[in-house]
Amino acid sequence: MLLETQLCWNNNQDPMQQHNLTVQDALLQLAAVVDVRSLRVALRDSVQELLPSTECVCIYVLEGDSRLLSDNPPHEVPQEGKIRNVVEQQKRCECAGIPPSELPEKYRIFLAAPLPAHRRALVIPILDQDHNKVLAVLLVGCGPLSDQEELYLDVLGKHASVACVRIQAVQASYQRPPLSPSPLQSHNALLHLNVSEQDYCELDRNILQLCGELYDLDAASLQLKVINYVSS
Repeated sequence: MLLETQLCWNNNQDPMQQHNLTVQDALLQLAAVVDVRSLRVALRDSVQELLPSTECVCIYVLEGDSRLLSDNPPHEVPQEGKIRNVVEQQKRCECAGIPPSELPEKYRIFLAAPLPAHRRALVIPILDQDHNKVLAVLLVGCGPLSDQEELYLDVLGKHASVACVRIQAVQASYQRPPLSPSPLQSHNALLHLNVSEQDYCELDRNILQLCGELYDLDAASLQLKVINYVSS
């Protein structure tokens, strides 16, 4: 009975309500991404849901400090030209096409200038929350934008920005060096120290003192001591 009621409610929705729910579902995909691959998929799906007239989507994601890279096919935003100008201006651009020399062959039929009057090329920079850096760029081949679609793209930009920042944080956590060297690294380092016999005696005393301070038969207490030592 509940399912029948839900189906009836869905069938009674007007097209705008149904589309708004579709938009919400598309944006929710961005909230779940944790890597660049899933980000590309979510962005492509979101654009296609938000702009039903979409024919193609090319996605560039920031790698390092300045390289905006696409994976299909592998290439980066040209250093000069229309796309680069939009990146530097950090504002969305709707135009009648992009110079063919700036596009991979597979996208030229949808994005290369001159496009017919019923088609448009979009260049959409995704900015960080401070609007200081471009985190991604979308090239979209679609029809002319309505006012509502402009608003949808504004919302998409905010969701995409948060997703990009989250992915950068995850990547940074994987790249962070360990807090302390492994026992083998510490042992090898000690073997290569150029110290006198007196210094070795002092070093031995310090090591023995540390072992005494960290010694504890209670696992929980030992773990707390090690954490306090490493963080000090």
